[in-house]
Amino acid sequence: MKVFAFDYVTEGGPTARPLPHAFTQQGAMLFDALLADLGAVPGVEVCTMATLDAPGKPPAARSFGERFAACVQAADAVWPLAPESEGLLEHLSRDILRGKRILLGSAPGAVRVAGSKLKVARALAEGGVATVPTYRPHASLPEGEGAWVVKPEDGAGCLDTRLFSDRAAALAWIRTSAAQGYVLQPFVAGKLGSLSLICCDGTARLLARNQERVAVRDNRFHFLGSTVNGLTDADGALERLAQQVAAALPTLWGYVGVDIILSERGAVVLDVNPRLTAAYAGLHASIGCNPAGLVIDLLKGPAAMPAPPTRHRTVSVDVGSFPGDAPA
Repeated sequence: MKVFAFDYVTEGGPTARPLPHAFTQQGAMLFDALLADLGAVPGVEVCTMATLDAPGKPPAARSFGERFAACVQAADAVWPLAPESEGLLEHLSRDILRGKRILLGSAPGAVRVAGSKLKVARALAEGGVATVPTYRPHASLPEGEGAWVVKPEDGAGCLDTRLFSDRAAALAWIRTSAAQGYVLQPFVAGKLGSLSLICCDGTARLLARNQERVAVRDNRFHFLGSTVNGLTDADGALERLAQQVAAALPTLWGYVGVDIILSERGAVVLDVNPRLTAAYAGLHASIGCNPAGLVIDLLKGPAAMPAPPTRHRTVSVDVGSFPGDAPA
């Protein structure tokens, strides 16, 4: 099977605004990890835009969309990497299906829901999943003291995510900001983590429980890295949470990352990422098996869902530094 592995950012896909260097650096790291894993799967021929571009025809002579469509047609299956913001991952996924090729990722509808902070919070809550409440600026916000977080409604990761001491400060910043489309969430204290899942037909296999490293400078959040399998799950609460998320969003498929907060009241979901997350870069080394191979196996159907990993080695993935700092 010929698999077209495609990273929108590193291949120069257009975006509405420039992405921070740390974000593009993380994307390149994940793309390298994916290429290595796919290359080790028996029977898979890995292709990229560079290898599939029409010979003799300079890329500049065609639009980015034309090049992508041609590469899709030259493959049997496509594994897209792209931010879910701006609808990028959803549109790529739809283009792959319109091209009648196998999509090695979640259904476009699931990507659309996961790409919206409001929609995913609503879908999870309706599915009985504990999640962080999310509000529009003009909504009726709960009373009480405490910090608030402001983030883009369709943002990816920590991009442009800010912490304010109280609700009034958060609302004041939104009013004075030239940008639109922000949402608010009450700040939930606790340990930040994530789950690395393989999903198929409303079920999930929990591959890793990761501890996330996030810092705040000048009231902005900065993602610094992940310790793969740095969390334990002695009571099975994270395993149950993984199954609840998959049931609430049943068209998630393949690798999925779930951002969580381990609060004093238990684990709550902060976000769902229908794409590779930073933890993927250390996942193979952590669990001792090839996660890309597990996804390819899912093409055989739900019965091919992998057994729970028996190895949980901690692996550190460092992805960036504060803006202005020297690269780590």
